[in-house]
Amino acid sequence: MSTRESCREEKIPESWIIDIQKRTIEMYDLDYENEEPKYYLIDTITNENKEGLHLIHFPHIGIDFDKIFDGIE
Repeated sequence: MSTRESCREEKIPESWIIDIQKRTIEMYDLDYENEEPKYYLIDTITNENKEGLHLIHFPHIGIDFDKIFDGIE
């Protein structure tokens, strides 16, 4: 079972895929299609739009993009 399938089964409302080589974060939100849980891409965060990084369900909580990638060469 993939991580994404596991998240869907547990009904985790938000999922991120972090690519350390590209320095990107894909933000996914859980919703339902025909009563089946499905993740939808909400945004892709890069260095150019890093100020927009936040928790989807708690938008007032900002996340420091640079700290996520700090120390990764």
